[in-house]
Amino acid sequence: MTSEFSSSKLVDLTHVINDQMPTWIENQGFKQKQIFFVEKDGYAIHTLTFEKAGVGTHFDSAAHFFAGKRTVHEYPIDELICPLAVVNVSQHVERDRDYRVTKQDILNWEQIHGEIKQDSFIVANTGWTKFWSSPKDYMNFDENGVRHFPGWGQEAAEYLLDKGARGLGIDTASIDPGNDSTFAAHGVFLKADRYLVENIKLNEENLQKLPETGATIFIMPLPLENGSESPARIFARV
Repeated sequence: MTSEFSSSKLVDLTHVINDQMPTWIENQGFKQKQIFFVEKDGYAIHTLTFEKAGVGTHFDSAAHFFAGKRTVHEYPIDELICPLAVVNVSQHVERDRDYRVTKQDILNWEQIHGEIKQDSFIVANTGWTKFWSSPKDYMNFDENGVRHFPGWGQEAAEYLLDKGARGLGIDTASIDPGNDSTFAAHGVFLKADRYLVENIKLNEENLQKLPETGATIFIMPLPLENGSESPARIFARV
């Protein structure tokens, strides 16, 4: 391994896939079953069942919302390796679980770090990863069945699209806040044939390594032919 890609310079932003992880709809996640065993058969084989492709840390293609737009396999690798910007809104989320990342949040970020670069991937750090091990808290349903977690606001998404961003990411189950049934931020980026990544792992260990600007992110979905979503391995080089 070259020094450029040594473990000290890489940050894995991907949650481990298992049958205990939070899912958009309860019990519509992932199952793994071992059917051959090294001790008995000389090799191990597992069957995998995905109730939907968009589980764990995953990639949304434009076709997830818009027929005729690109599906997962149609995004070339060079669009999936991007300058990374991390926008920290966790303090706002502490006061408001339904917080929407605003255009002003981005403008404040740019005052400190400079303008968002063309072809960047922008991740919202909401602090929500701390709930990953508790699906109940992560999805945060109220008594009426409405989810409550933070997301991107439409105006912020439109501003970043105008800046030439390739994609948006977040450390929650949806780019949009849990209580937004219109999925407005989804619509902004996917209508423009860009892409999204949800359930990014921004735990304390990762955030200690990951700068708010200057890193490069690698977004590697499975190239599912005509797929609208896909599990993805996400990592950053710092």
